Amino acid sequence: MIFYELTRLYEKLVKQGKIGAPGWMDEKVSYGILLGKDGEIRQLLSLKDENGKPRKMRVPEHQTRTSGVLAFFLWDNAGYLLGTDGGGKPEKAMERFAASQKKHLELLEEVHTEAAEAVKNFFGSWNPKCISEHEVLKPEMEELQKGANLVFYYEGKPVAENPEIREAWEQYRNREKDGESGICLVTGKREPIARLHPLIKGVWGAQSSGASLVSFNAEAFCSYEMENGGNAQTGESAARAYGAALNYLLSDSQRVFRAGDVTVVGWAFEGNTVHQDILMAYLNQEDSIRDADVQAALKKLCRGEKVEWKDQELRPDHLFYILGLSPNAARLSVRFFLKDQFGRWLANIRAHEKRLEIVLPAFVKKPYLPVWVILDEMKAPGGKDKLPTLTTAFFQSVLMDSRYPEELLFCTLRRIRADHDLNWKRAAMLKAYLWKNSMSDKNKEGCSVGLNMETNHQAYLLGRLFSLLENVQVTAAKGKDSQKDPLNTTIKDRYLNSMCCTPVLAFAPLLKLKESHMKKLKRDRPELADKLEMQIVEIIGRLEAPVPRQFGPEEQAVFMLGYYHQTQTRYEKKEEA
Repeated sequence: MIFYELTRLYEKLVKQGKIGAPGWMDEKVSYGILLGKDGEIRQLLSLKDENGKPRKMRVPEHQTRTSGVLAFFLWDNAGYLLGTDGGGKPEKAMERFAASQKKHLELLEEVHTEAAEAVKNFFGSWNPKCISEHEVLKPEMEELQKGANLVFYYEGKPVAENPEIREAWEQYRNREKDGESGICLVTGKREPIARLHPLIKGVWGAQSSGASLVSFNAEAFCSYEMENGGNAQTGESAARAYGAALNYLLSDSQRVFRAGDVTVVGWAFEGNTVHQDILMAYLNQEDSIRDADVQAALKKLCRGEKVEWKDQELRPDHLFYILGLSPNAARLSVRFFLKDQFGRWLANIRAHEKRLEIVLPAFVKKPYLPVWVILDEMKAPGGKDKLPTLTTAFFQSVLMDSRYPEELLFCTLRRIRADHDLNWKRAAMLKAYLWKNSMSDKNKEGCSVGLNMETNHQAYLLGRLFSLLENVQVTAAKGKDSQKDPLNTTIKDRYLNSMCCTPVLAFAPLLKLKESHMKKLKRDRPELADKLEMQIVEIIGRLEAPVPRQFGPEEQAVFMLGYYHQTQTRYEKKEEA
């Protein structure tokens, strides 16, 4: 299914001229070797962009290069085209240059254009041992030895653009297709089966040289005496097509979304990039997505209306595909592959955002919670745990508007109990989880944006009470000086876990501490003491007897929300003053 859709995307991209036709591909190239008629190197052309990075050029495609020697046609790294030795193995460098020399002379044997003769003369006269003395190559020798890609130029144009040479390359490709044939599982046609599948580049955490979606390197993965690609019969043309399309999607970092160890790409059925730009910007919560015009367009799309955007028509009923990949040694794991209408994806993300709405501290200027920020809140400070199971399940629940994974609740509570930091992000996550997942209408009473003064949910009331008791302790410690620095340690650091999980054990000690703190507060600030006392008495009067022995995970979340809401009202009043 994935290969079939990527192959169809490849065909659309070829028609649009965004990627090369069969037999050609886009690769990053740093330099052009400008040849004279006699094959001498006249100049080393820099093909880098304004940022000094290699530029993409359309070159003859190549097979996957493994540990053996495999030369590319009309382009390659300096080790193959020039015979440079960057690894202290001169014999290996000469072997690579010899392979490139043989391939070019064989392919261009019957081509007699000036560009072809220049390339043949180069390979007939070039001596790799003299490379360090060549005046043209000396200035860039260090980068050449690091593996920079080069391409042949003649009279200011890439040699690969010569029509006769292109025809020779097509004939060579046709001769290469005489391998073992079979029924391609993607196209249904009989054609040569790909022995090795293309390498996919751009997946975060995978090898920089690329990793395979399909590979077989042990007998345990093979069946019916088939070898390598024969175990997943994919025609060479289909393998090249899906590889080229997926590499094209991953090559643009602005159109790729990463959450945890999962790299996410998306594409529209029609192959245009506008849908992709909007969805990825929405997932990444870029600043541009908050513009009034963009928000108006998103609302229309969520309602099923068409939108004119960047001289293109955005239709909410267009099919849109989302693919999640993560690294697995030298291979890639498919975490999910989803298909739905574009407008539905946007509506599901918007519903998730709505559930996250909560009263915010004044210092928060960007109240956006992308998926990757939520997942970062699950990790310990400095931790490297990737939470692959949670990442995949959580991302799918957001996109499909389904129940959040239970692990989200457990991880959030675990992090709060570990560092006693109930920030607005974690509170928003607890609120969203309860609103979507809880089967209890009572538990959902704590899912308000701000403080709920009406609910009698025992966990929510105890959360509010705990916040008031903490306020009594902090204000009592300050005394008459309201600007005095707050305490380094409060009852939150000592009693939050027990009050949240087993309130019956912490309730009496906290009330005893309150009495001692209240005596000092009444002496220094009697009006504030009376006000806090009234609030505490009002909440205690609404508590049922006896105090609950323990709370389950959802009730713990309600307790945390009660504490957060009550604490936030304290800060709001300070800001108003």
